[in-house]
Amino acid sequence: MSLIKPFNGIRPQKKFVKEVSFPNINYLNNYRPNKKLNFLNILSNKSILKAKKMLQKLEKKKIIKQDNSDHFYLYRITNNKKILLGIVGKINLLNYDDKKILGHEKTFLERIKKRKEQILKFNSQITPIYTTYKSDRISIKKLKQLFKSKPDYNLKSKDKCKHELWAVGKSKLKKSIQNYINKIRKIYICDGHHRIQAMLKSSKKIAPMIIAFPHQQVNILDYNRVLKTNLNFEKIKKIISKNFSINKSNNKTLKKGEIEMYLNKKWFLLKHLKKSNDLDVTILKKLILNKVLKNNNNIKFVSGIKGKKALEKLVNNNKYNLAFKLYPTNISQVISFAEKRKFMPQKSTWFHPKPLDGLISSKVIS
Repeated sequence: MSLIKPFNGIRPQKKFVKEVSFPNINYLNNYRPNKKLNFLNILSNKSILKAKKMLQKLEKKKIIKQDNSDHFYLYRITNNKKILLGIVGKINLLNYDDKKILGHEKTFLERIKKRKEQILKFNSQITPIYTTYKSDRISIKKLKQLFKSKPDYNLKSKDKCKHELWAVGKSKLKKSIQNYINKIRKIYICDGHHRIQAMLKSSKKIAPMIIAFPHQQVNILDYNRVLKTNLNFEKIKKIISKNFSINKSNNKTLKKGEIEMYLNKKWFLLKHLKKSNDLDVTILKKLILNKVLKNNNNIKFVSGIKGKKALEKLVNNNKYNLAFKLYPTNISQVISFAEKRKFMPQKSTWFHPKPLDGLISSKVIS
C-alpha cells in the first residue's frame, strides 16, 4: 500500500508565479511586510485574520487555482550543481509514528498552538512538509526518469535556486510515479514537525501535504544559536571550561565535536574534553545552554545560510551577547534518531534548499 497519495493541489497561474511564490523568509535580508498579495506577506503577517483575507483574495482573483482532479506533483530544485528531486503528495496521519512515517525532533508547544490556529483558519497548507526516504543508486536512476518532460513552472527565486514543478494528472507518468512511490516503505519527517503535531492535535481529519526527497540528495546546514545572558565574560568561561577546552578560533571549517563561540567580539573554538556519542547540538544544550541561559525566551535560532557575519551582527548590536556556531547534523543521524524513536533538541537541523512557499499548496479540510 502506498504511503503517498495524489491530491488536487492549488497552484498560481503561470503569469503570477514569480509575484506570489517566495522562499522561506530566512533567505531574505531586511524584509518588511507590505500589502502585496503574495505568500511571503501572508505567512509573515502578525494577524492571522488579515493573512486569511489576503489568501482569500488570491483565490477570489483567480491568481491561484485548485486543480479539478487528483495529481502528483514533481518538484526539482537546482542549487548550483546540486539537484533535489521531490515528489509531492499527501500522507495519512494514521501512519505517523507507527514505523512508517517517523519524526526526529522535539517541538515547542507555543509554536504548535500557533501552527494549529493558522492551519485551521486558513484551511490551507501553503508549503509541503519536507520529508525524505532511503534511496540507492538504482532508485535514483529510476527517479530521474520521471523528470524527463518539460516542467509546468520554471523560475529562479530569491534563494538563488531554480525551482521547477510538474503537475501530473491523467497520464502514463502518473502511473510511473505511483509505481515508484509504492516501493517507499518509510518516510522520515525532516522539516515540519510543528505542522505535523498541529494537525495531529486537531479534531479535523487532515491529510498533510509532503514533499519526499531521496536521502542521498538531502543537504543539511548548521543551525546556530545567539542568546542573552546576564553572566559576565569570566563566569561564562569558567562554566564552559569545566567540560571544554577554550582557544582562539582559527576560522577553519568546523569538525564534528567542535563548537565555535562568539563572545566579546572574538571567536573561540570549544572542544569537548570527553569523548561522547551525543550530537554536538545536544552537548551544547546540556553542558552550556542549560547552565548559562535562565530564560528560554532569550535565545534565537539562526540558519547557517546566514553565515557567521549574521551571528556577529546580532551580538554586536547588544540585543544578544553570546553566539554559538555548530557543525551540521547529517541525514544519517536524522534517520537513525527517527528509527530509534529518539528526539533531537529543537532546531537541530536546517534543510537547504527548500520548496517555495505557495508554488504548490493544498486545502487542509476538503
